[in-house]
Amino acid sequence: MAALSLVLTALSAFTFWLVIPLFVLPPLAFFFGYKAHKANKTKWAQTLQTSRITKLLSILPMVLAVAAFFLELYFMNTAYRV
Repeated sequence: MAALSLVLTALSAFTFWLVIPLFVLPPLAFFFGYKAHKANKTKWAQTLQTSRITKLLSILPMVLAVAAFFLELYFMNTAYRV
């Protein structure tokens, strides 16, 4: 799921000029990143000793999706000013 989130974020960076994917792909990437993070918090994963770095890495796809959304939105707002 986390890989799918990263792929959707990267895909939105290449298709941001279409405007519609800007509002579809980053939220979808955030959703799949959240599902991957939630799946990581199962009982099996809780029994293992996970470090803070591992927990931060599981949040990374969501952070990248949010950052990509706002950066693309900023770029769209500044690029279409004539």
